[in-house]
This record gives sequence, structure tokens and C-alpha cells, in this order.
Amino acid sequence: MVRIIATVLVVVSAYFYGFHQGQNKEELKNARTQISALERTIEEFKVKQTSDAVALSELRLAESASRDELDRMRSQLADIERMSKTDTDRERNRCLSLAVRYKEAVDRADRAIKFCAENHK
Repeated sequence: MVRIIATVLVVVSAYFYGFHQGQNKEELKNARTQISALERTIEEFKVKQTSDAVALSELRLAESASRDELDRMRSQLADIERMSKTDTDRERNRCLSLAVRYKEAVDRADRAIKFCAENHK
């Protein structure tokens, strides 16, 4: 009788041990699947981050070139204003000054629109 009870206890214990091991293996399999999915997502974000960094770098270079061009135009305009002698010349210079400001605003807006179009699809 004791042997039968001991045998039943061993069989029941082995069943529960096997059941528990099966659950652990299933959980491990699910965890590995989730880890793989997260690693793919991380790689996608790294690629996107690199792309954004390159686009931002290009934007900064374009902005720097535009600033240099505008500084050159302002310098030329200041030289022209110093040389102007009549009211007509001064009025023309004011118009040129407004044109420089307009170009600066349009360039800034174009860069922002281009950056958004390229990076926020």
C-alpha cells in the first residue's frame, strides 16, 4: 500500500514537474519572439534616426550657405546705400532691402517645408 501511494506521488510529482517545464519552455519561446520583434523595431528606429541626422545635416549646410548668401547681399546693399545720393536711389535701396528680407523668409520657409516633406511622410 505504501508502495502504491509512493508510486502515485512520484507519478503526480513528475506530471506537475513536466507541466511546469512545458510552461517555462512556452514562456521562453514567447519571450524570444518578443525580443526578436523588439530588436527589429530598434533597428528600424536606428535607420530612421540616421536618416533624420543626415537630413538635418544637409539642412544645416543649406541654411549656412543661404545665410552666407544673405550676408553677402546685405553687405552689397549697405555699400550701395552709402554710395546713393538722391531720394530715388534711397527708395530703390529700401526696395532692395525688402527684397533681401523677403528672400530670407522664403528660403527659411522652403527649407522647413522640404525638411518636413522628406522626414515626416
